[in-house]
Amino acid sequence: MKRTERHHLKKDGMAHGLSRLAGYFDAYRREILIVAGAVVFAGLVFAGLLLVRVHGRSVYSRAVGEVGDLAAAAAADPGKLADLEKLAGKRRTARLANLELAKYWAERGDWAKADSFAGRIVDGRKDLLHYQAEDLKAQIAIGRKDFDKAIAVYKKAVDGKPRAYPVDALLFHLAEAHALKGETQAAADLYKKLQEEYARSYYGYEAAMKAGKLGPK
Repeated sequence: MKRTERHHLKKDGMAHGLSRLAGYFDAYRREILIVAGAVVFAGLVFAGLLLVRVHGRSVYSRAVGEVGDLAAAAAADPGKLADLEKLAGKRRTARLANLELAKYWAERGDWAKADSFAGRIVDGRKDLLHYQAEDLKAQIAIGRKDFDKAIAVYKKAVDGKPRAYPVDALLFHLAEAHALKGETQAAADLYKKLQEEYARSYYGYEAAMKAGKLGPK
């Protein structure tokens, strides 16, 4: 008997709860529908943004691949440079295409043309491409015997403490720039820093070799 009474009480409680919930919904129907609509709308907007982002990345990946293919082709066929220059004029591929063009002429020792294309690389995100461009600009400056400019570029890059680019590479190149300028003590200090802080890296090993050639300091 008691079990039956408990069962009825439980059913009555559930019915009462559902009734209260239905009453609450009726009383606040408009507000609930507005909130529900807003949630659905936000979900649709988020899904749309996600699709746009995925599409944008896909388009960018194809553009990067196109630039890379043209840069590789231009090494064997200079006639492809015209196509690469066209990509250098497009917003999506401008940074990378100009970087590849600057590399092309730097590898051939045409520092004026290399510098021209490197100067077109606009400052953007402090990503890998940014530091690759800065490194190349400094190497072009060294090629033009402008060691002060190269040193300034490398110091600024190192001071930025990049996560997207190996700091030991920047320090090594900075040391080389000092050495080429004749500032052997500054170069020796940087080589020592590399040996102490990056002993197991490629540039730490190279620094030890360079330091040995500079002699005791």
